[in-house]
Amino acid sequence: MLRRLVLSACAALALAGPAGAGTIVVKLSFVPGKLAVKAPAATVSGTVQVPVTVADGRGSGAGWTLKVSSGVAVRVVAVTARCAAGSTCTLPSATTAPSRNVVLRAARDSGMGVMNLVVTLASTGGATPVSFTVA
Repeated sequence: MLRRLVLSACAALALAGPAGAGTIVVKLSFVPGKLAVKAPAATVSGTVQVPVTVADGRGSGAGWTLKVSSGVAVRVVAVTARCAAGSTCTLPSATTAPSRNVVLRAARDSGMGVMNLVVTLASTGGATPVSFTVA
């Protein structure tokens, strides 16, 4: 009797094993992020440091250009960059020196992730509000 019970249990396990096996297909897709800039409202009168955050989540390594807009001409005195807290980034490598309204042009394969910049601007034409764009 015990022998029949053991044989029945073994047969049930042997037949159930292949029924549990199968193929599971999982499809993944990646959606690229965006390129964005964030800076507080600032007015330049003399020399001012403006904190600017640039986030490049596109994953393409295409580079980007940060521009400043103002009512009167402003001059870019300096730009410093560091990775934002909790971000793994590739710091931007400048392709050219700042000129006119271009603050920083990040070279290909640089400036990816989230970066905190400090942009030092100078104005000799009086107080002027400034804003930033990135493309």
